[in-house]
Amino acid sequence: DAVAQAEGQGVPYDIVFLDWQMPGLNGIDTARGLRSLTLGHPPHMMMVTAYGSEEVIKSAESTGIEEVLIKPVNASVLFESVVRLLGGAADGIRTVGGMPSDVFAQLGAIKGARILLVEDNELNQEVAIDLLTDVGFSVDLAENGQIALDKVRLTEYDLVLMDMQMPVMDGICATREIRKQEHLQDLPIVAMTASAMRGDRERCLGAGMNDHVAKPIEPEALWQALLKWIKPRYPMPAAAPVSASSKLPEVALPRGIDGLDVASGLQRVLGKKPLYLSMLRKFHAGQKSAPTAILTALAGQDWATAERLAHTLKGVCGNIGATALQQLAVLLESAIRERRPRAEIDARLADLSGPLATLIAQLAQQLPREQGQTSATVDQHKLKSVCEELAALLADDDAQACDVLDVNAEMLQAAFPNHYRKIEDGIRSFDFELALAALRAAIST
Repeated sequence: DAVAQAEGQGVPYDIVFLDWQMPGLNGIDTARGLRSLTLGHPPHMMMVTAYGSEEVIKSAESTGIEEVLIKPVNASVLFESVVRLLGGAADGIRTVGGMPSDVFAQLGAIKGARILLVEDNELNQEVAIDLLTDVGFSVDLAENGQIALDKVRLTEYDLVLMDMQMPVMDGICATREIRKQEHLQDLPIVAMTASAMRGDRERCLGAGMNDHVAKPIEPEALWQALLKWIKPRYPMPAAAPVSASSKLPEVALPRGIDGLDVASGLQRVLGKKPLYLSMLRKFHAGQKSAPTAILTALAGQDWATAERLAHTLKGVCGNIGATALQQLAVLLESAIRERRPRAEIDARLADLSGPLATLIAQLAQQLPREQGQTSATVDQHKLKSVCEELAALLADDDAQACDVLDVNAEMLQAAFPNHYRKIEDGIRSFDFELALAALRAAIST
């Protein structure tokens, strides 16, 4: 009635937000009714629901609903969805320096807190570590729940960010094991998951987690979770914007790639173009074989691995702003989780494989070449000092090794032409054990 009335008054609605479950007419029925109206300016329709099942998404698509948002709705995702529906673009990417100064005043009170990041995907690792270290947190990495369990037994952390789906031991099992330790009963554990399925939050809380943040990570949602659960160490400092991103080097990013929302991807990394470019490179390298890996797992009846691979693909698609691919991965993951017939799963995988291959091919064409080897003069005294610092950081699983590599890449490349690539690959993928072995091999020769 409201839409028809507004149309008649010459002030039509641009968007209608529809809840799914409502008395009388539910969201799907309402959408059908809106489509049946004779309107000169039909509104865009967006569904907001707590249920992200395949049934809901398919029903929404069939009735002309263009977007489905999962409750609780994140403000940044809502904004991006509205901009996308209206055919516009965000006015600009908010950088760290552009964030509200009071947020950083509050973060200053917990600066230096030690956080354990439990995450198996290297792209997600890079994003989270960069965001956390950039605002002053100390971050340790665990690639699965078992490693996390070992680390919390030996080290005192202020908070654990726990991925849900990982090999060896998942986040639910790891949390239950952590809570069995009497001295870890009060350790804040915040779940990170790209899943929108009903009951995930309840599973997290039931296992002993304190809170939940959605992936792809929205910086402001992450800050709020940290502020909520980490005990302040210092008095509240005066408000002052962080300027870490104000002097970022200029980076040429891919443009005009079908299905890639660069603005959305940049926003999730606070406008850091070098970090976003690194994410695109990792996506290109790590996901081009994802369909084959999923098929292999399915052929071996390894449902858990197939689901985890689809889950990972869904998450990293969201990180870089490949939203259409992300939705296809949602449907694939759901089909695998529900053990749908193989014909249906294969069809979902085929739907995803084509657009993924196209994105990978376009990235291959547009990603700028990484800087090649140079003929830099090697200062042996400085080289020794850098190698000692780098070795110590790698031995301690310290992500600051990435910064040392960035500053000294030219010298290390010139000094170790036969080993540099392996050192760099190990550090970039946070395989510090591999990087340390390669560095020691380089030094010995």
